[in-house]
Amino acid sequence: MFKNIYIYGLGMMGGSIAKAIRITNPKIKIFATDIDLGSLKYAKRMRIIDDFDSRKYKCLNKCDLIIICVPILSYNSAIDIIQQHRKSESLITDIGSTKKEIITIVKKNRSINKSFIGSHPLTGMEKISVKNSNADIFEDSFVLINTTGRSTKQNEKRIINFWRTLNCKTISVTPETHDKILSMTSHLPHILSFILVDIISRNKMIDNLDSYTGGGFKDLARLARSDVTMWTDIILTNRSNIISSITKFSNNLDSFKNLISKGDSKKIKDYLVKRKNKSVN
Repeated sequence: MFKNIYIYGLGMMGGSIAKAIRITNPKIKIFATDIDLGSLKYAKRMRIIDDFDSRKYKCLNKCDLIIICVPILSYNSAIDIIQQHRKSESLITDIGSTKKEIITIVKKNRSINKSFIGSHPLTGMEKISVKNSNADIFEDSFVLINTTGRSTKQNEKRIINFWRTLNCKTISVTPETHDKILSMTSHLPHILSFILVDIISRNKMIDNLDSYTGGGFKDLARLARSDVTMWTDIILTNRSNIISSITKFSNNLDSFKNLISKGDSKKIKDYLVKRKNKSVN
């Protein structure tokens, strides 16, 4: 197991990983960096991490596992810094929500290429900042694993075992499969939440939104409180798959709209029953 772990980007997810490590592997030393010095000082004061880097990256070369937890469009600069300061034998993983773009970035860097195994924990919260971190979000969650094709099976197994020590389950997928599936199961629902909240908030008939919304809308609207920078990066780095998912959704929405316009209760009910039976438990 890893003795020293470095979290590159100490936001809510990075902080949650640190807390989970503290609980499951208390002997591991945890180091971090972040653009917010206040977050780093808070995390050290609260013993979420042991120490942090701000500029000189003196802690980075101590670590045998580096976890990248920054927005995807910040990966280029993160990888450049990691390349300069890491130990040559250290492994690198991440938590990015799109993978093809990330793997492309990593492949450009030969010294990083063989050491990188991508990860995507299918968990999280809409809140940001290390102050909102929570170790419990990893309990029984799935982590999708993928590689550049250059890393060894042994290194991939080490990353898988790391996530399993945090009580996660793992599935290995290709970057292409990852991005296609997540465009439908995660990216599209988040985009729809932003759009729906915008439509309802523009309705001048509604003075007090909370008085007119039930659990269904509140569950969906919760997604619209997600980090905007993160979701901008996700959308830009998975554009073709997201556009395809939006098109499929739009076509199906038009079909259902036609059923409603025809007023055929049997076909509407049949449609709903069929989809209800396919819903995720």
